[in-house]
Amino acid sequence: MKDYFKQIDILAKINQGDENTFLEMYDFYAPKLFRHIYYRNGSKETSEDIAQQVFYKVWQYLLKPENKIDNLNAFLYKTANNLIADYYRKAERKNVPLDDILERKLSVEPSYTNEMDQNLDLGKIQEAIIKLSLEQQELITWRYFDDLSIDQIAKISGKSKNAIYVGLHRALKELKKITP
Repeated sequence: MKDYFKQIDILAKINQGDENTFLEMYDFYAPKLFRHIYYRNGSKETSEDIAQQVFYKVWQYLLKPENKIDNLNAFLYKTANNLIADYYRKAERKNVPLDDILERKLSVEPSYTNEMDQNLDLGKIQEAIIKLSLEQQELITWRYFDDLSIDQIAKISGKSKNAIYVGLHRALKELKKITP
């Protein structure tokens, strides 16, 4: 309960344009957003650029007195996803590559591999995830790589929690079907 009130206090300060609180929020969220963006495009430099753009756009949004943020986590991830989509639209890329970060994450966190079958090698998992629809890739990335809760994913995607549960179930089922 204490954390809840602390979050409300931080959000109120950010909405009022408090630069120090915004910088604290930046320090907390920057690594998480960078990792999320990096999973989606595989380029360190591009991921850093997009992450910086996220915080710049959020700050610009907050400079207008009529703009307020209700859910900071959802707002940041939604902004990041929009910028990632813009990046791919401009670059006309089709696949989202997964690389060394995915390998490190899978090898460090055994709970992720339990979801997909511990006997599969990384190459097969990467190939299988890339074959999923973009929506299924996003759901798996958010849930299993970004460690977001179902509530957070629902807020980011604008879908109901039930739709997220069903989408994750179908994505994992498809992943198991694709992998031998």
